[in-house]
Amino acid sequence: MSEPSPFQSRVLVALVAVLVVLFAASMLLSAGGGKRVTGSLIGSNTYSRSAVGHLGFFDVLRKLGYRAVRGEQNVLAMLGANGVLVLAEPSAGLSVGDDSNLLRAERIFIVLPKWTVRAGGERDGWIAEARLASAVVPEAVLFAAVGSGTVVRVAEPSAFEKTLALPDPTIRAPLQLVKNSRMKPLIATAEGILLGEFTEGSRRIWVLTDPDPIENHGIGKGDNMVFADGLVAAMLQGKNGQLVFDETLHGFQRSSRAPAKFLFEFPYNLIAIQILVCIGLLLMAAMGRFGAPEQPERVLSTGKRDLVGNAASLLDHAGYQADILRRYCSIVLQDAGRQLRAPRELNEAELAEWLDRAAGRRGVPSGCADLSRRVVAMGSNELGALLGEARSIHRWKKDMVDGVS
Repeated sequence: MSEPSPFQSRVLVALVAVLVVLFAASMLLSAGGGKRVTGSLIGSNTYSRSAVGHLGFFDVLRKLGYRAVRGEQNVLAMLGANGVLVLAEPSAGLSVGDDSNLLRAERIFIVLPKWTVRAGGERDGWIAEARLASAVVPEAVLFAAVGSGTVVRVAEPSAFEKTLALPDPTIRAPLQLVKNSRMKPLIATAEGILLGEFTEGSRRIWVLTDPDPIENHGIGKGDNMVFADGLVAAMLQGKNGQLVFDETLHGFQRSSRAPAKFLFEFPYNLIAIQILVCIGLLLMAAMGRFGAPEQPERVLSTGKRDLVGNAASLLDHAGYQADILRRYCSIVLQDAGRQLRAPRELNEAELAEWLDRAAGRRGVPSGCADLSRRVVAMGSNELGALLGEARSIHRWKKDMVDGVS
């Protein structure tokens, strides 16, 4: 039979509760995504507080009520309906990131890079120096987005010509422009395009060739804040779309992972160990015992042979062997007297003497009277002698009844 469970019911309930809590905690932790890679906090991104960063532009848009968010994984999926993908000063090819090709978005706002910076040693997040980047860097981004074009930098540009009702931006010289491009000029000078539009099917790409009006050092100058607000509003065309600033191109990436893969990394693997321990304890609680199955006890039989055997076992266990042997000898003498037709009124001693006389007449050696006296006198510690006397009287009865063999 199986043993009872080693755990009480309330202990089992507690173990199940702990397991459920650990599982829920693991799912909440996994909801944060995979491992995060952090880029440069002094570069041209929405996390940067440096002069060339875009944190000011990002915060201004959110305070103005725009739905501006940062994208670090699955960027294209974040756009939704009427969304605009913002690629602000990417420093590498536009195919870099967890999205195979960011240019698949329907509406894109691209800001060409202009500066290269050196970190400052006095304060974290500050730059020590900003220098003009090689024209090859913005031209590579422009070529990947809309095709070929030439980047020019003009110290004293002519007046702006605009098709949008936007104020003139305030830009630190030299002004970075693009010429010889397929873009349609929205804001331009005689030297080149500052804001251009490129359309291909349903895709629409706007390119701001000089980043100064939206960078931290320039967002507060002149009418740059109004210029940035009007520019974004013109791109959204009055629709409440989401502005997704892609930061994967700046090195800020959160890798996608399987829901339970993080459990194999520290410190979450400690949760996995606790879950396994709880499962082991639950299995121990559910099983009554271990090892090979126990053989069930023999069911009590009801036949005559089994009944006699059980009764004999009980008498033997109680220590009545001597009483049984003495009673056996008495029964054998009475049975022999009955078969030889001895008088019924004789007691046991008289029956033994009568049997001795009958044995003498039949020529059978006998000593029933002496046997009867010896058996009565024997104690419980003389089981061997009692057994010998029982055998002798059994053989004597056979000789008396059946004749001497």
